Amino acid sequence: MVSAYNSFNDDVNSGERSAILSILNYIKTVGGYKNEDHVIYEKLIRNLWSLFNNIYKEKGDYCIFLNQWLYLIKKKYKIVDFPIDVFYSVTVNKLTSDGKKNICPFYSYDTNYNEPINIIKLQNFYNNIDTIAKTLINESIPQGKDSHYCYAQRYANECVNIYKNMYDKFCSDKKDEKVENKNACFELNTFYTSYTQFLFIKEDIKNKIPNLASGEIEKHFGCPYNKPAPGPELIQESGQELGMGAESGPRHGSVSVGAEKQNNPTKFNSTAVVGTMAGIPPFLVLIYKVYIFLHKTIKNT
Repeated sequence: MVSAYNSFNDDVNSGERSAILSILNYIKTVGGYKNEDHVIYEKLIRNLWSLFNNIYKEKGDYCIFLNQWLYLIKKKYKIVDFPIDVFYSVTVNKLTSDGKKNICPFYSYDTNYNEPINIIKLQNFYNNIDTIAKTLINESIPQGKDSHYCYAQRYANECVNIYKNMYDKFCSDKKDEKVENKNACFELNTFYTSYTQFLFIKEDIKNKIPNLASGEIEKHFGCPYNKPAPGPELIQESGQELGMGAESGPRHGSVSVGAEKQNNPTKFNSTAVVGTMAGIPPFLVLIYKVYIFLHKTIKNT
């Protein structure tokens, strides 16, 4: 996961630019092209080209990550769906013109889900549930607020709260029968099944995380009750804060992005990320800690 997002945000090098030059030139003729967003267009096309040319080993996962990355990039930079969504489709059409299978269809989180950022959090939770389970089982009690264990517990608390709120709003009292709620309710049901049948069923875990069948939304077993102080965020080299906040769509993934000034290349500050992750499982940082910042960023857009 970390490798995927580092790759997505790497600057496009001369060799990659040469490989996608014909597509870059073509999208300028499609309409809606904005010079100030050219770096994001380049990265999107490079990432798709890499996916379709077997540069990435885990194609399914990287496709999911890429759709989520694009969603958050658009939110962060206030990029409207047109033309970048069109550029995505145009690029895929070009890459499959020789008969290749479309292995990564475009998928709009805004169009397909209620509360997309919360859906992404739930997806990342249930698709990393093995690691979360190991973290909750293996750690001794008590733990410090910045420990692996407490991050996992806080993430479980947050996702349970998201699940209950969204279920009440979109899936209870037959609201799940409405077409516009079906995708969200599918994800909520997937989270519920994973949480109850894989995580909460374990005796060494069930007293450490909330019970979905009860009214509780938080557990602090072995962790400080007080909310943790804000940790170091992703910081760009100039010292400013960073954040990023078809067919059946992605069912899992994770996100992390970096941003510089809008007229400069979008860049993932690997040094800052390593510093932020020190001593913490990468997925927990990306999914929990960074999502706190993403939520603030998107909320203010």
